[in-house]
Amino acid sequence: MKNRNLSIWKNIDKPLILLYFVLSVMGYLIMYSSSFKGGELPHFFFNTIYGKQLIWIILTILMGLFALIIDGNFIKNSSYYLYGFVLILLIVVLFMPPIKGARSWFYFSGFSFQPSEFIKLGLSLAIAKLLSDVGSKFKDFKTKLKAFLLIMIPSILIAFQPDPGTMLVFSCFIFVLYREGLSGNFLLIALFTILIAIVGIFLKASNSIFYIGQFPLSGNLFFGFLLIIGFVFSFLIIRYFVLPRYRKQKIRSLIFISILGLSISGGINVVYDSIFKERHRTRFQIMFGIKEDRKGAGYNIYQALSAIGSGESFGKGFLKGTLSNDKYKHVPEQNTDFIFCVLAEEWGFIGSLFFIILYLATLIRIITISERQRSKFTRIYGYCISSILFFHFMINIAMVIGLAPVIGIPLPFFSKGGSAILSFGLMIFLLLRLDAERKVVLR
Repeated sequence: MKNRNLSIWKNIDKPLILLYFVLSVMGYLIMYSSSFKGGELPHFFFNTIYGKQLIWIILTILMGLFALIIDGNFIKNSSYYLYGFVLILLIVVLFMPPIKGARSWFYFSGFSFQPSEFIKLGLSLAIAKLLSDVGSKFKDFKTKLKAFLLIMIPSILIAFQPDPGTMLVFSCFIFVLYREGLSGNFLLIALFTILIAIVGIFLKASNSIFYIGQFPLSGNLFFGFLLIIGFVFSFLIIRYFVLPRYRKQKIRSLIFISILGLSISGGINVVYDSIFKERHRTRFQIMFGIKEDRKGAGYNIYQALSAIGSGESFGKGFLKGTLSNDKYKHVPEQNTDFIFCVLAEEWGFIGSLFFIILYLATLIRIITISERQRSKFTRIYGYCISSILFFHFMINIAMVIGLAPVIGIPLPFFSKGGSAILSFGLMIFLLLRLDAERKVVLR
């Protein structure tokens, strides 16, 4: 056992663990700077934002070191149990008092715990376990259905909190399923779904009215009418221009797409009116340019853009920002959703570019580790966490610069939040542990 542990330490991927520590240190410095008010920060800081963040980082490293000595088989065999345990927490948290309008946190004397952050880890392990089990074939309908249910159940529970940002993160698992054999047609269907959703939300947010003759139709109803015409036209093309032996398959796919498109178009009305809060609806209106509210719901984005622009090429220097810290509170939520503003203002374009390169290097390293595995479980798990990290990175940056609605997706290793810091850290450490066994594990 001793020799086995020594070989595990020897085989740990040094580049990835170095990238993790660089990102963590960089993230803490940015968090520290975001709390700066001018003058000296207090030395006794365990009750401050940056102090709590440091506690979570240290706790993550300690738990990560413990994860490095756990047997890989135990991690794999515990996957469903962890997933089920976090699902129970997601149900229980719905009965907790709301914080900022959402029932997403357990709160304990100054510290909060968000189970939706840990379901990403649990789901990654569960998906990897399902698709790597002996006899499991992703081409089988039964396996696809199980994978779909594993993803949809926590998505529905999180929708009731409501937390649309975290719910949206689960769409990233389509990249994992594609890597494991999902037909490319599903990616096209996913793009079609996104397009339908964007157009539907835009029409709903704009309260558009169209007329067919003398009859007024709301934007979404008119869009549904156009979809029906498009589907009928597609059916006629298949009926008269596709070879008979391919018609049945094409018509079956068209029926599926038709039901999906009309369901999304109609379901947007329910989600937009019943689940989304007023602040979510206003954010979509601002993103689409339907509404301009510089002093209200759009305040964060406009202030964020001014802070990012003020950093220019080389930034103002560490602790020298004037717009994205606690001194003037120019950018609200500058240590959570908008923490990228602190980096951009103090480190400028060059510092932001360095951060993006560093983050992309981390993603590429994770994918490289995943591809060298003999263990199917480890490979799938690696793709799961790379997809999650990429989605968080892409949406958070797009959100800060106004290309996506503000939906509360944190920037991994940077944004305030102990649950996110711990969850993302454990994702990395578990991958390091599983990868360290790659030479002795055959499956």
